[in-house]
Amino acid sequence: MAAKRNKSSSLERRIKEIQKELAALKKFRKTKQRDQFVRQLVGEQSYLKRQLSRLPSLYKRETKREKQRRLSQANKLRGIKMQRSWDYFRAIQKNYYPDMSLRQIRSLFKKHKEGLETDVSDIAWRNPSP
Repeated sequence: MAAKRNKSSSLERRIKEIQKELAALKKFRKTKQRDQFVRQLVGEQSYLKRQLSRLPSLYKRETKREKQRRLSQANKLRGIKMQRSWDYFRAIQKNYYPDMSLRQIRSLFKKHKEGLETDVSDIAWRNPSP
């Protein structure tokens, strides 16, 4: 927690320094260099403010319930993708290569994704249902 407070206080201190510099720059006449410097300071100031607003989320601990929800969502999405992949392999097996096992088609698909030559034609990979 001390690191969090220290970081936030240093960010706030730097933002105040930039505001003082901007106020001091208003006394100078308007030139191209002054405008570039003002733009640079404003950009730095907005970056620091964004860092300051994101600071609490960086140190926030994930609760068990949130972690469980996140993991269950990831497992659900992974399961959906795996189901889609196996349906794809089954369609290729059913329509083009009934004598090959699903496992063999899956390993050939991996080789196909790597760009290697396989026994299965490109037509089967592009459109598993004729």
